[in-house]
Amino acid sequence: MAYSAPGNVTSATGMFTYLNGVVDNWLFPGLILATYVIILIKMLTNPGNTVGKSFASASFICMIIAVFARILNFVDTTFMTLFIVLTAIGAVWMHFENN
Repeated sequence: MAYSAPGNVTSATGMFTYLNGVVDNWLFPGLILATYVIILIKMLTNPGNTVGKSFASASFICMIIAVFARILNFVDTTFMTLFIVLTAIGAVWMHFENN
């Protein structure tokens, strides 16, 4: 499907809003999920990390990215809330692993 040119885009936020609209608001959720998977796999391959620590770290980093994306209105509130909940679950999991 052909899309019209972005027109008078004067900022990076305007360009990203256009790109996100072209892919039906899946650009930033897709990028954040891909980042989550990459961080999780990378941390799991480190022999010093446990599964809970890797899960919590990946969730926390992606939560920060999701909050910034939500402030710029690139992702939905429920998507941001998902990473907040995943971070909380990871913190509890990591706490129980340390005991």
